[in-house]
Amino acid sequence: MKKAFVSVAMLVLVALVAGSAFADIPDRIINQQRRIDQGIVSGQLTPREADILLDNLHWIKAEYGRMKEDGRLTPNEIKRLELILEQNSQMIFNKKQNPIIRVYQTDIPGRIANQQYRIREGIASGELTRSEADILRDNLDWIRMRFSQMKSDRRLTQHEIAKLETMLDRSSAIIFNKKHNPVIRLY
Repeated sequence: MKKAFVSVAMLVLVALVAGSAFADIPDRIINQQRRIDQGIVSGQLTPREADILLDNLHWIKAEYGRMKEDGRLTPNEIKRLELILEQNSQMIFNKKQNPIIRVYQTDIPGRIANQQYRIREGIASGELTRSEADILRDNLDWIRMRFSQMKSDRRLTQHEIAKLETMLDRSSAIIFNKKHNPVIRLY
């Protein structure tokens, strides 16, 4: 009798936990959707980051719908959904708290280094004179200085990134033009 009572109590407890988790999952999905929307509006999430997080969320919704087609969720299904929701929640938090790391570490410094290499290459090949190279280096030094100033608060806004990209585009075009300017004989 005592074993039967414990077994029934355990089944009721599992059903209550499963039922509450079953109801909690749609709330967590809605909450994550709201957090992504807020991140877009505030500028803490880039459109690309938001797209990835929304794709994750849509996949989670589809999985949830598929799993509950039979009218119930098993404890393993609930655990899997909770784990996936937690992972997406952490990604939302991480992207909102530190959205500029990827851009700052890979894109801008890489473009500056590439342009510095192109200037050195132009000097070595004779496509650039020393005075042209000095001007181009001064331009790059100015861009580096602006980049340092902009990232000094450990955040690059979309506006700042766009300004840096424009400066680097112009610098790249100037390097190209200087390396490919024709020599004209005046006599």
